[in-house]
Amino acid sequence: MSMIGTLIKPARSDGVAADFVAFVADRESEQVLKSFVLDEALPHTYIAEGGIDEAIARLSSMEHSPKLLLVDLQTSEMPLSDLARLASVCEPSVQVIALGERNDVGLYRSLLGIGVGEYLVKPLTVGLLKRTLNLRDGRAMPVSQARAGKVLTFVGARGGVGTTTIAINLARNLANSRRRVVYLDLNLHGGGAPSMVGLKTNNGLVDVLQNVNRLDPAYLERAMQSVDGSRLLMLSAQMGWHDERPFGEGALEKVLDVLVSSFHYVFLDIGERADPLTQEAFRCAGRSYVVADRSVHAVHETGRLIRYIETCSSDSPVTSVLLNNPNMATAGKVEPGDFEASIGRPVLAEMPFERRALAIAENVGAPIAAGKTEAFEQVIMHLSGDLTGNNQNTVVQSSLWQRLMARK
Repeated sequence: MSMIGTLIKPARSDGVAADFVAFVADRESEQVLKSFVLDEALPHTYIAEGGIDEAIARLSSMEHSPKLLLVDLQTSEMPLSDLARLASVCEPSVQVIALGERNDVGLYRSLLGIGVGEYLVKPLTVGLLKRTLNLRDGRAMPVSQARAGKVLTFVGARGGVGTTTIAINLARNLANSRRRVVYLDLNLHGGGAPSMVGLKTNNGLVDVLQNVNRLDPAYLERAMQSVDGSRLLMLSAQMGWHDERPFGEGALEKVLDVLVSSFHYVFLDIGERADPLTQEAFRCAGRSYVVADRSVHAVHETGRLIRYIETCSSDSPVTSVLLNNPNMATAGKVEPGDFEASIGRPVLAEMPFERRALAIAENVGAPIAAGKTEAFEQVIMHLSGDLTGNNQNTVVQSSLWQRLMARK
């Protein structure tokens, strides 16, 4: 018998009780729930396809109601009425978790008002379930949780727009302001982040991704590399071009679950946009930055990326656009106002062109010499303040500065 079979009870007609019962309308949600149960190693669990009617039929045949019941509302036309029917066959002690496709605050409040413990919006992820359900105690997690770090993704609308340059300098700024920061270069075949900070990769990222079942903060610390002896640490890799990945789907999410408990900020530098790790990164991110230059191609790709990022997560992450000028100003560039009109949202900040100091710092793997790139550093400080909440009037000042730079 498989391991799943030992933990997830098959359908039976003898009314045997289970601690956790779930009915979901789609196979994807069912598989995520089974992975979650395996991770938690919880016995006496029953997971099946279905909705309210199947849950009522199952509970009516059980000797005792479960501690925790998850039910899918996808096929329910009148969810409040259906849940009232479900309540008639549940013991009062049962914690009910509703699952649906509508990210609707009104529905959420109505469900809480009739006693539903929590409402989850698809797509389900193992990380979301871990943050929401306490299977051991048979209840939903309290809304007030321990503080956790922020997961940030950085992705370029096209190659060569300076994504890693911006991310590295922002990470260094936050680390210098006494925040603990960890930087993951997700280009597994040799990203540029390690060399920009004077390191040679130790393949620590691949190591932790293939050992997710024994992760703990101490193990992660040993796999990381320290940047300049500061509060900035790095995980990177350099696999062979033909090497197969020694880890499976969901590995990155498990690593991030541990990192957010130890770091204020977790930076994810996206390598290949079509990489499976990229979707996982966007799904876990609380904020994503799309970096673009002022080219027509970047305008098109920025719009596509924004739409893609927002479909990867049900938690409505913040997506910000950064304009960069990696090359000297030339005629024919898209004006910032036209760029914003095309993508349908404002640009958070625009980085100025810097002739020498950035390239020198990156080539020697050192921080930018103080005062050498005043305009660039000003924008980095603005982005840092935006994350930490220290910005006051700097937003208006930065916006004015952007417009002045765009006219040059």
